[in-house]
Amino acid sequence: MWKFVRFEVPSTGNKKYVAILQNETGLTKKVPFGDRRYQQYHDKIGVYQHLDHLDVVRRRSYRARHAGEEKKKFSAGWFAWNYLW
Repeated sequence: MWKFVRFEVPSTGNKKYVAILQNETGLTKKVPFGDRRYQQYHDKIGVYQHLDHLDVVRRRSYRARHAGEEKKKFSAGWFAWNYLW
């Protein structure tokens, strides 16, 4: 079972964040999500708040396209759904 540890901002590539997960044996896993070249509805982590668009119609469209992501716990889509959209 994976447990969330923290968020990091990667220094290379185009991903906004990397979620660090850890299991009971101490093994860690990195889940990159978000793309720093694009806007999001509302950045709950805060580093990319300048890219918030707060457009409810765009948020509704994103959530319709990505329906089901909120059920795949700790996937890249789950983190984007919960922390960016």
